[in-house]
Amino acid sequence: MPLSIDNAQFDQFVRFAQQQMQAGNAKAVARADAGATGLAVRDIRPATGDRAFAFVRHNDDKTANNAVRKLFRQAISDMFGGESRIPAPVQKAMLMADYDKGKPLTARRIIAVKAAIDKFDAATFAENLPDTLDVDVGGETFTFDKWHYKSIVSNTPPAECPRSLDELRQLLSGRISHGREIIRDVLAGNGGDHFATPANVADLTLALHAAALRHGEKMQNGSFSVADPDGRLAQWLDTSQEVYVRASSHLKGYQKMQVDGHLNMTRGIDIPEGKNGLMAGMRTINYGTVPDLDHLDNGGSGPNRRLFLKCETFGARISMIGPVNVARSKSNGMSTRYVNAGDFKQSFEHTRSYFATRGEDPTAGGARKEHMTDRVKTALKTSVANLKAAGRKDLAAILEEGDVKKAGTRRLLHNLNKAFMLDPENATMQKAAALIFKAVDDDAAGLSGDLANRLGNEIMIETEDLT
Repeated sequence: MPLSIDNAQFDQFVRFAQQQMQAGNAKAVARADAGATGLAVRDIRPATGDRAFAFVRHNDDKTANNAVRKLFRQAISDMFGGESRIPAPVQKAMLMADYDKGKPLTARRIIAVKAAIDKFDAATFAENLPDTLDVDVGGETFTFDKWHYKSIVSNTPPAECPRSLDELRQLLSGRISHGREIIRDVLAGNGGDHFATPANVADLTLALHAAALRHGEKMQNGSFSVADPDGRLAQWLDTSQEVYVRASSHLKGYQKMQVDGHLNMTRGIDIPEGKNGLMAGMRTINYGTVPDLDHLDNGGSGPNRRLFLKCETFGARISMIGPVNVARSKSNGMSTRYVNAGDFKQSFEHTRSYFATRGEDPTAGGARKEHMTDRVKTALKTSVANLKAAGRKDLAAILEEGDVKKAGTRRLLHNLNKAFMLDPENATMQKAAALIFKAVDDDAAGLSGDLANRLGNEIMIETEDLT
C-alpha cells in the first residue's frame, strides 16, 4: 500500500474543520450547494445534545449534505488512488454507512478521519524504513543505520511524523546542524545563547553520533567521551531545568573526586521520545566529568578533562543518594528537578536493566561501554601478581591506585607510567608495561581518539570532531 499524498480538496475540509474546532463548534455542520465543484460552506450551526445535529430535513438540504459527503469521499479516494485502496481504519473513521442519507458531515468527523490517515501514514512509513539512510549535513554525508532513527519515527505522534524519507533526512540534518551549533557556542563560552532544554540536549547527542560516524564508529549501546578542556559542556548541561543528581555504575572511579568545587557524582536528564528525542530508542542521558590526567589524585581540572555522556533506556531520578551528597554534588547555581509520578517506574526499570546486564563484556554485541575490558583487567592482574612475586609490592600497589579497575584504562596508564619511572630498569616492571600496553593497544585497534584518555571501549570525540 503506497503512502497517501497531500490532496488540496481534502486539505480544504481539514482547514475548515480546524477553524470550527478552534471556534468551539466541535460538531459544526458543513453545507454546500449540490452543484458545487469545490468546498463551498454556506451554513454553519453548532450541534446540540449528544447526537450529531440534524438541522434541516428538506430535500434540498439533504441533497446539499450528500454533495458535501460525496466531495469528501472523493477527496480521500483520490489520496489513496481509488476507494478500494482506502485502508480499513480510515474507512471506519469515515462512517461510510452515513453516506447518501443526508446526514451532516461534522468538523469532528473530518478531524477523526485526518487522525486515522495520519496514523496510517506514520505506521506505514515506520514499517518501510530502509536499513540505512544517507543524511547530508553542511555538504557532508553521514550514513545512519535503521536502529539510529527508527524510534524517532515510531515514537512521534502521527500528525507530526515525517511522511517521506526526504522529510526524515531534513529533520535529522537540521537537528545535527543545531547540535553542532550548540557545541561550538558552548565551547566558545557562549552557552548562554542556548537553553539546555531536553530537545537541545538531544540535538547535542545527535551531533555526537554524527561525529562518531566520521571515524566509522557507531553506538547503539554505550558511552561517549567528549573533549571538554574547560568543562563548559558539562557546566552547560548542569543549567538544565530537568537535571538531577543520580546514582550510576558508570564513572565509578571518579564520582568521589572534587571537580569545580563540588562532588563529581553523575547527573541525569530525561528526554521525551519522538521527533526531538534521542537515537536508538534511548530516553535519558547520564553524564559527568572525567578529570584531567595530571591531577587524577586530587580531582583537578586541566587540558585532558572530558565529558562522559551515556544515553540510556530508562531514567534514574529515584536513587539512594542522600540529600547531603546531592547538595555536595551541585555545581554553582544548579537546581535539580522535582520527582514526578513517572520517575518511580523509570527508576524500577532502570534497576532491573542494571541487574540484567551486570557483568557483561563492555564490547559484547558491538556495545561501546567505557568499562575496562576483560583483556586489560587480565593484563593488570598478571602484572600485579608478577611484581609481588618479584618482591616489588610497592610497584604493584601503585598499579592498583585510585580504584583503577573502575577508573579505567586512562588511570591504569597513568599509574603504569608512575610505577615505571620509579624503576625503569626493573625487568619485571618492563614486562608488566609491555603486557599492559599490548592489551590496551589490542582493545583500541581501529578505534579513534587519544589512547591516553580512553576509559575502556567508549567512543572518543575529540575537539576536531566537534566542528
